[in-house]
Amino acid sequence: MNAVRSALQQHGQLRTDEHVDAALQRAAELAARWIMKAAVVLAAVVTSSAISSDLLPSEYASAPQPIALGLWLIIAASSMFSRQVRPVSHGTDFWLILSFFGWAIASFAWSNWSIESAGKCAALIVTTFGAFRLAIRLPFHEIIGATSVGLLILLLLSLAAVVIAPEIGIDQSWMHGGQWRGIFESKQSLGLVAAYAAFFALYLRLTGGSWLAFLFSFGLSTIMLVASGSRGSAAVMVVASSLLALCRIRSSFVRIVSAVPLLCTCTAFALILYLYTTELNHFPVFGIKLDLTERTFIWQYGISHIDQRPVFGFGLNGFWSDERLFEGFRAAHGWVLDNFHSGYLTILIECGLIGFTLFLLIALLFAVRICGLAWTRSIPAPQCALIACFVVLSFQMNLTETLFLRSTSFMAILFVVFLFLACHPLCGEERASRAGLA
Repeated sequence: MNAVRSALQQHGQLRTDEHVDAALQRAAELAARWIMKAAVVLAAVVTSSAISSDLLPSEYASAPQPIALGLWLIIAASSMFSRQVRPVSHGTDFWLILSFFGWAIASFAWSNWSIESAGKCAALIVTTFGAFRLAIRLPFHEIIGATSVGLLILLLLSLAAVVIAPEIGIDQSWMHGGQWRGIFESKQSLGLVAAYAAFFALYLRLTGGSWLAFLFSFGLSTIMLVASGSRGSAAVMVVASSLLALCRIRSSFVRIVSAVPLLCTCTAFALILYLYTTELNHFPVFGIKLDLTERTFIWQYGISHIDQRPVFGFGLNGFWSDERLFEGFRAAHGWVLDNFHSGYLTILIECGLIGFTLFLLIALLFAVRICGLAWTRSIPAPQCALIACFVVLSFQMNLTETLFLRSTSFMAILFVVFLFLACHPLCGEERASRAGLA
């Protein structure tokens, strides 16, 4: 009798220990998810765009970069305590993404071995790994929610700067007199943050979010867009919102949208090829020399050096960190920027034809994967639409701006997150995976 009682007590103790362990595990997972969300919010606030030099003195201008790396390390570390919430298909597209970023990181080996190149490669390792862990360990809706909160904080801070410190928040220069820039260095930065905030606010509303929250976020974003006078950002907002609404109204439209990244990549290559063969520093359109606010001057300068390293490229950040090339542009034009103002040209110059081919294949297989996800309904239609539309916006913006391969820029890293989010197994693949595990 005593033996039976002892066994029962031992069994009860074991069950109690199991309950305690399960409760501790749930608490650790909940804490990890909150830490990841808080880190996403802070990363969006710190590295979405350049902060005004009136608020962040030039000697501290590089401070957001190590902060961003610290936040992505926190995300990666916290993800170890959270269960995987999203499966990943280890298909060709997934390995292409890893191959492309691996090639970019490895390009340091044939770069000029500058401190800038080494730092960017090291940062890209951290942020790419952090982006992958975020994609598989934090639920989709929570990633979008945290991003929206971060962008909304930036807009509120910008509004406060306009009201409290108009000498900072309002651009009084002769070119932009009276246009808002908020806490940012330029009106374009404010406009772009507002465009993305409106885009994510619309998604949250279309997926059952509060009308009050939507009206506040979308309304504030619209006010900021109009006051900044950034026509490019306004176009981004209209295109993004329209694409998302059309994808929600007609689910088959997402398959058309998914082909746009491939179209953008081919268009960018055609423009680069045109400048390469003609050796022009502009596009002649109906007798007008179109230089896209002198961006084509930078493009032609980079293109004129492609023949030096066509296959492997100059390495990540290995072109503008070369003092000879940097000063050569300054001597020719009287000014210089360490930016190609084209994500596609950046890939071609820094990663060579090999890197550009890998990226072209990513765009191709992205379209294939999204079409498959939409056709089989492997993920909810709103998620599929948002992934497709956000990636389209990234490819579109990189025609005239450089976001690809930016190591600490929040929107550039979020683009990588979305690439990994797109690598979701199709229904058949997921069933086969589960059967194999069983």
